[in-house]
Amino acid sequence: MKILSIDTSSSTASVSILEDENILIELNNCDEKTHSQKLMPMIDEAFKKTHLTLSDINLIACGLGPGSFTGVRIGIATAKAFIDSKRIPAVRCFFIRMFST
Repeated sequence: MKILSIDTSSSTASVSILEDENILIELNNCDEKTHSQKLMPMIDEAFKKTHLTLSDINLIACGLGPGSFTGVRIGIATAKAFIDSKRIPAVRCFFIRMFST
């Protein structure tokens, strides 16, 4: 099973593609002000580097926060477009961030 994972809820945008239990690629962008500009190019780069396409994906995982409302919205809108266009099943992921003092 191949999984496309997207998280844009924090200051770091992340895209990864997994196959079964193996991470094929993981890309991160730490510029929180540009998620809307960088997400699609990151996804495109991930597909090119793994020689996969959206048609090869069996499941989409999207982070739902907690985090920036705008960031969450960018990730969900992107995932929803893929889900609707290819009828790919999806899961929602909530993340717990650990902070040290």
